[in-house]
Amino acid sequence: MQRRMKHVITTERLVLRPVEPEDFEAIHEYASDPSIDMMLFLPKTEEETREFVAFAAAEWEKSEPEVREYVVLRDGEIIGGVTLEKCEEDRSFELGWVMRQDARGKGYASEAAKALAEYAFDVLNAKQILAHCDNRNAASERVMQKLGMVLADATGTRTYPKTGVESGEYMYVLRK
Repeated sequence: MQRRMKHVITTERLVLRPVEPEDFEAIHEYASDPSIDMMLFLPKTEEETREFVAFAAAEWEKSEPEVREYVVLRDGEIIGGVTLEKCEEDRSFELGWVMRQDARGKGYASEAAKALAEYAFDVLNAKQILAHCDNRNAASERVMQKLGMVLADATGTRTYPKTGVESGEYMYVLRK
């Protein structure tokens, strides 16, 4: 637990802290939201959420986690999550975020993502941060643009495993 506490990040309005096993219900609430249909890797069932939370908490036990999963808290309440995942390319990280429906459109995703990007550059010595989104996901694209990320590839595609729906995908990059 002590090791995890050193990874807590605070912003003007938010606290980002490593995922803990007791976060299951709050994570399941936002991750299983049926209105979120343009995310590839969100757990939807209770079993998937339990596996996700167990994996995320176990990653934080490592001296160098490959995946850093954070919950985003506003006034002590979990309103979403942000992720920083180490890529195969040296010192590159993938950034992702999701907010509970009632927390969207208030700048929380941008604030949390910006704080995690700064953490990646300042603490992890990242050389670049990547983010992907469905090309129909204007809200996520706006977050990337607010972070100063640049569109690097607009030709990607993604197929959603549970529905078989195929869509275009954008990749944005932010370099140190």
